[in-house]
Amino acid sequence: MKLLRLFSVGAFAMLAAQPAAAYAPAAIPELAERAQERLRVCMGAIEAGGAERRLACDESLTGELNRAVRADLLASRGWISEAENALDAALRDFDAALKAVPNHLAALRGRAHTLSELGRHTEAAALIERAMALGGRATLLADRALLRERAGNIAGARADLDDAIALDPSNSWARGTRGRFRQDEGEHEAALADLDAALSLEPEVTSYHYRRGLSLVALARPREAIAAFDAALRLEPTVVQVWLERGRAFEALGHDGPALASYERALRLDSRHETSLSRRAFLLQRLDRVDDAIAAYDRLLAVQPTAAFGLNNRAGLLAGLGKREEALRDLDRAIALVPGDGNALRNRAQLLLQLGRNDKALRDLDRAGPGHDAGAWHGMRGDALLALGRPQPALEAYRAALALKPQDRATLFGFGLAQEIRGDRGAAAAAYGALLAVDPEHEGALERREELLPALGRSIEVWPARLAGLWRSAGDSYERERAALQGAYRALWPQPQAVPAPLSIPPNLLAALDAALALDAFDVPRLIRRAQYSIGQPQREAQARADLAVALLLEPENPAALVQRARLNFRDGAFIAAQADADAALRGEPRSIEALFQRARALTARGQLSAALKAYDDLVAVAPANAAALLNRALLLQHAREYERALADLDAAVAANRADPDGWVARAALRTALGQTDAAIADFDRALSLDARLGQAWYGRALAHQRRGDAAEAAADFAKAKALDAQAEERYRAFGVTP
Repeated sequence: MKLLRLFSVGAFAMLAAQPAAAYAPAAIPELAERAQERLRVCMGAIEAGGAERRLACDESLTGELNRAVRADLLASRGWISEAENALDAALRDFDAALKAVPNHLAALRGRAHTLSELGRHTEAAALIERAMALGGRATLLADRALLRERAGNIAGARADLDDAIALDPSNSWARGTRGRFRQDEGEHEAALADLDAALSLEPEVTSYHYRRGLSLVALARPREAIAAFDAALRLEPTVVQVWLERGRAFEALGHDGPALASYERALRLDSRHETSLSRRAFLLQRLDRVDDAIAAYDRLLAVQPTAAFGLNNRAGLLAGLGKREEALRDLDRAIALVPGDGNALRNRAQLLLQLGRNDKALRDLDRAGPGHDAGAWHGMRGDALLALGRPQPALEAYRAALALKPQDRATLFGFGLAQEIRGDRGAAAAAYGALLAVDPEHEGALERREELLPALGRSIEVWPARLAGLWRSAGDSYERERAALQGAYRALWPQPQAVPAPLSIPPNLLAALDAALALDAFDVPRLIRRAQYSIGQPQREAQARADLAVALLLEPENPAALVQRARLNFRDGAFIAAQADADAALRGEPRSIEALFQRARALTARGQLSAALKAYDDLVAVAPANAAALLNRALLLQHAREYERALADLDAAVAANRADPDGWVARAALRTALGQTDAAIADFDRALSLDARLGQAWYGRALAHQRRGDAAEAAADFAKAKALDAQAEERYRAFGVTP
């Protein structure tokens, strides 16, 4: 990232060493305005992309005769080329600028930077020294710091930054760069001070937020670090490294779900990002999601086949699933890649022991050495030696293991077997006894000790163990029988009448979403869900808009977020934008019911009724029982005077949702218009039984009574409608009745 700032047009003119020597002839006003605009674009005074700025510089240089202005333009174009790593082109422009104005400060700086990029550090340093004689010392000290860093002179660079900041504390680049230096040297508190100062001057520089997060992690302040990474991602949501570090911070905080989501988002941006692949696999393994972890290591190893740790870890997971030969192949590959990897050698030895390949297991153990768990290593050596018929060295290995882990069950059992094979039955019985003191139900120790004690003339010692086993067995049987008897006894008594459980109060969904998003502000599914439930709640509408903005910043084509924004745009009366969002959502999910509905609504509001009718046809084809779609299509069909089709849709709408009074009112209104007054009154009655406060239903029933000649009933209903809703007639007419 290029952090150096270009001078404004005014600054270029001020720093030019020579006054203007020639002037262009007067131009037509419109052309002059165009020329000034292109010049400002070239200089960076008007924000534009690199290609547009270069084109503006080219256009301006074509007709510019003033040497000082040409030097400014050439220097600006040189900086553009330097930023794009077109170093030869940059040098040509800087040289041309210096030919026009020999002491042009921006060109001197630019040429120095370009030479430094090319490794010509001595020439670059000479140019900076020359520029320092002209002025702008604070900026040039910062430039020299960068050049010295590139040349490997970190101490000199640090000193220059200190001097630059002393001269100009508002130099944000110098502050941010010194913060980076301090961070690299482990001075994280001091680094934070510089980065905070840089951000107070330029709050929208992504790297400052990112670096700040790194120092906060190093200071064991992961929650603040996450906030810093989030600030960086709000500016540039596609920086993979920030997502990776955010995931690590969540892991440090103990929140594995958001950590995993961060790694997965990093991998959406770069599916081959090795560190993100590794962290995701590690985390899934730690969460004991074995199948997912194996798949994650598969993905990692497809990208980086020489990742020995991935082979080692996948082998452990495969062995745990009983896939020993597959695990062995992974360990063979890992050891071939890193022959001295003690961890892989010990893991392969353990697997070889399970497969009965004891001589190879012993060889691997001897190559590997004890590692971090010497007790286990000695124990495995004892197992291998014993299996190879070498009880004496096995005993020595077991003794070494027991000195470190005196209660290890496998080692105690192996020690007993080794003593038994060596012929020392007393020592073997003692070893089994020690094991039973740790694990009284160890079947192997019970069996071997029972067999040894009679031969040692100690048969009487067998009985306590047998009795203990009988008592345990009898106890288990007694508990089962007692439970059965209690069940039968309870069944004889009359059962009390069950008290209905209190109705469970559903949790406050929005409060739960608030809590989850307070932890992970970039949880896109939850952001969309909170927006969905917040739209229509005045106190939460601003939050809904902010949530959708973040969701679409992270996932610009997310259909669910686009649909919710379409809802908001429709509420705002921005029907074209609502339709555009619905169309975009449908490109991602062509059968999205909500997107189809929002598109049809927007088309209706825009007056494109034929297109809206077609949109509702598409929706009903996907969701034939969608009552809202059927009702809205019926209204459009009425407008098109297709009354039979409209009535069929209203029949279907009522059948789909018999609890919606609007369906009954709409059908009643159409039936009234078609002269089916008795059926209409029945529908109005049903609507009013569902909601007696509907003024439009009272008004419609009044019309139906009036058409049937029931003047008194009509008058009473009109009065009721007026008392309930002054706009009852208007609401009734909204149902589009025209026959």
